[in-house]
Order: sequence, then C-alpha cells, then structure tokens
Amino acid sequence: MATAAASKQAIRDYFEKMRAGDPGTADLLTDDVTWWVPPSSPLGGTHEGREAVVALMAQGVHLYDPATPMQVDVREMVAEADRVCVQLVIRARTAKGEDYENHYHFAFQLRDGKICAVREYVDTLYAQRKLFD
Repeated sequence: MATAAASKQAIRDYFEKMRAGDPGTADLLTDDVTWWVPPSSPLGGTHEGREAVVALMAQGVHLYDPATPMQVDVREMVAEADRVCVQLVIRARTAKGEDYENHYHFAFQLRDGKICAVREYVDTLYAQRKLFD
C-alpha cells in the first residue's frame, strides 16, 4: 500500500511536470486514468483513458501564453495512502494576453504510484470568461 508521503511526492512531481510543459507528464498516468471536469466547463465531463486525458491537457495548454511561465501555488496538500487532495492557485497569462488567477481543488487517486483518477474543481465561470469567451 502506498504511503501518504509517497503519494504527495507523486502529485508534486505531476504539478512540476505540468507547470514545465514536460511531455513526460503522461508517464505519470495509468492507462485507464479518468479525469472529471465540472460539466459547466467547455472541457467538462469525464475523460477516460490516458489518450483522452492527454488530449484534455493539450487543449488546456493552448489556452495560455507559452512565453509566460505558469505559476502553481500549492496552498494545501492532504494525503491518506493512495489519495491526495490539493488546494492551489494557478497564475498565468492567457493566450489572449490577459492575467489569469484561478483557485483549484484536485482530488487525486493513485495506483502503483501513478495517477488513476482525478476530480478537478475550479471556478468555471471565471475560467470561461478569461479563457474561452
């Protein structure tokens, strides 16, 4: 069984790779990973399988200005065995050139050290206005 410390480190590794745009981020996901996004988001719903989740991530990358590094400010991380909940703030510049600062809560589940399920909670109205409109 995974320890809370090992699970937290796996999630820290995920956010560092994601922030850096590292293509190895996909290696941190199981083949059967699921990622749920609130249905009020244009990207909403449950994305099933590594290919679908990587496609979701790719859609997200294009919403931001690649010349401005994304900042991921982890405010709190709580773990129990193979489950990790993270509260964080993402700051970035949108592809439209606007400042972006949104608050997120992620609930991760891991299996054998890899992410197998995610539920993502975010201010979808703010994201809609800043990223999609």
